[in-house]
Amino acid sequence: MEKLEYAVAPGWWHGLAPLNFGWEACAPGHQFGPAVRHYHLLHYVLEGEGTFLKGGATYRVDAGDLFVIRPEEVTTYRASAARPWQYVWLGFQAGETPPFLQAPVIRQPPVRKLFESLREQCRYEHQDGRVFALLYDVLWRLSQDAPPPASRQEPYAAYAKAYLETSYMQPVSIQKLADTLHIDRRYLTVLFREAYGEPPQAYLMRLRLEQAREFLGQGYGVTEAAALAGFSDLSNFSRQYKRQFGASPSRQKRR
Repeated sequence: MEKLEYAVAPGWWHGLAPLNFGWEACAPGHQFGPAVRHYHLLHYVLEGEGTFLKGGATYRVDAGDLFVIRPEEVTTYRASAARPWQYVWLGFQAGETPPFLQAPVIRQPPVRKLFESLREQCRYEHQDGRVFALLYDVLWRLSQDAPPPASRQEPYAAYAKAYLETSYMQPVSIQKLADTLHIDRRYLTVLFREAYGEPPQAYLMRLRLEQAREFLGQGYGVTEAAALAGFSDLSNFSRQYKRQFGASPSRQKRR
């Protein structure tokens, strides 16, 4: 008698499910945003070109590229005036952001046929099971096309940094993060400091403050900017903001 058995470890794929999908041929210069989504959203450009704005940076996106919107990010995207894009989008929920979806734009991934299949699902009465299968296929192809890690050892510091960058707007516990990685919190702090020059808690605070400043620059009020950046205590936010930037957030707002 022989038996083979394997237990699937917890990961980003737990709770994975498609939420929406669609296709659009945009008018010249058509813009969506600034907007915040509460789920993951992929856009694959079939034809044309446009720009994608996130985190104060602007990215040109061409046919064959895919741009990534993660939960709670403020993003804007705009079709080219000369060559407006056509794209297929796919929204989904997941336990966490997959590690291969950290880049804002993925250049020329081998997923065109899969997104063309999604477009066909838009034209006819779609089958939910087929959409589930296409979502899994898309993410599998993207994971296989992602560059391999520099080391065979688990990149604890890189994982922690990616987690903080995608979760800063939510309550974050460095202890729980270390528990997820099955390492001691002090060891994680040492690894993170060696990799990025500061402990994870300091990195998280700086990230939240920089995001809050960006939100203020986009016209959000002080209370709203603080909440979007992950601050639950407005007085603490104001104190930390002034310490970091030398001016209160309300003064920054008036500039």
